[in-house]
Amino acid sequence: MTNLLFFHENLLDESFSQTDLGILYKAIPFEQLSATIPSPRGLITGQGRKSWFDVSGGIGLMILKHVMGVSDRMLIDRINTDWCMQLFCGIRLRPGERIKDSNLPSWWRSYIGQYLDMDAMQQCLAGYWKPWIKDTAFSFEDATCYESYIAHPTDCKLLWGACKEVYALNQLFRKQLKLRKSRSNYEKHKTLFLNYQRCRKKSRRKERKLRKQLLGFLYRLLQLNDELQARPGTHISKRKATRLKTIRTLYEQQHNKAFGDRNPQIKDRIVSISKPYIRPIIRGKEIKAVEFGAKVNKLQVDGISFIQRLSYDAFNEGTQLVDTIYLHRKLFGKCTHHSADAIYATNTNRKYCRQNNITTNFIPKGRQKPALVEQSKTMRAALNRQRGTVLEGSFGNEKNHYHLNKIKARNQSTETCWIFFGILTANASIISKRMQQAAAQIKSTAA
Repeated sequence: MTNLLFFHENLLDESFSQTDLGILYKAIPFEQLSATIPSPRGLITGQGRKSWFDVSGGIGLMILKHVMGVSDRMLIDRINTDWCMQLFCGIRLRPGERIKDSNLPSWWRSYIGQYLDMDAMQQCLAGYWKPWIKDTAFSFEDATCYESYIAHPTDCKLLWGACKEVYALNQLFRKQLKLRKSRSNYEKHKTLFLNYQRCRKKSRRKERKLRKQLLGFLYRLLQLNDELQARPGTHISKRKATRLKTIRTLYEQQHNKAFGDRNPQIKDRIVSISKPYIRPIIRGKEIKAVEFGAKVNKLQVDGISFIQRLSYDAFNEGTQLVDTIYLHRKLFGKCTHHSADAIYATNTNRKYCRQNNITTNFIPKGRQKPALVEQSKTMRAALNRQRGTVLEGSFGNEKNHYHLNKIKARNQSTETCWIFFGILTANASIISKRMQQAAAQIKSTAA
């Protein structure tokens, strides 16, 4: 019986290696990646609930999320019924055994996000993928924004959302103190806001008037909140206290905008009460002038992308070229050619590339030697073509096929984890195809 089970498991492993997930599994160094993240306490002590996955299995869950593009609940349902997905995560369910906790992907995303070291993981990946990456001396650079899943923010929407939150909190305090419900003009302001939202043409005059009305209502609600919170017998969770602090900051920003300078520069402007770390990123696109999410400056080598900088605050990507070349040298060694957008072509960047003998696609300043004009023009065209097709195309590929179009994570660490593993999965799928082609070529040569 033992020999039969051993034979059955070997047969499963052999069958798994020939599936699409098995081929993808070979392209990811799970052991090296899991070594950068400490094991959860429950796995070490054996206490608490049963641990279905180890750290490698948790990483496998993150990758399967982006491969399948499904919700966390559907992902667990698929794992329960698909033996390939079970082997991908390092487990094998017995007949009749099921994982009932649909929050496992969310828990692992939160845990990995706390300990995520992108630099260490990217070094592991670059070292493992080097045999399948050609032309490592050529690098490409560009920035994009991975949008967060939030409603498009307007001042009136934000203020009304804040009013709803503080009003609900006040009702909770009154219930704790065993007082009657508040007689504040909540329904009146709700009607005012809904009538404004129904208007097809929202004039500036109407918007300004409603904004001032909501500011006054929010101020009274916050005052009442302070009075109720000062009484003994009221308590509030840490999450709600953080949310209330965000609302107070939002009130100050909107008050200064309404009653202060005409065009104030609001520092660290809040555009979402649930995600106060999100900032408006001005992109200047024809379709989307402003995007809300994480701005990422990427390095790409032979179609494989690496994160050079990920920030939720707006930054000028033109200042990142030196750091990007440093990352390229750290991962792959010598850099001889570098291609980037026109915004990177500053005098400082040009000087650095000239001093380090790095050929760029920047349009040269001043006169050139006649013998080098045609040669440099051909090189710039080749670099621009590669950047404009492969690098720019990778942005759309990741957003459309690897669950990075709208990031539905709940906080900053999980959102960063979501973006990192989405890019990792896109890279691994490319590497897996190259590994498959190389194996097929070796097999045909041997035959």
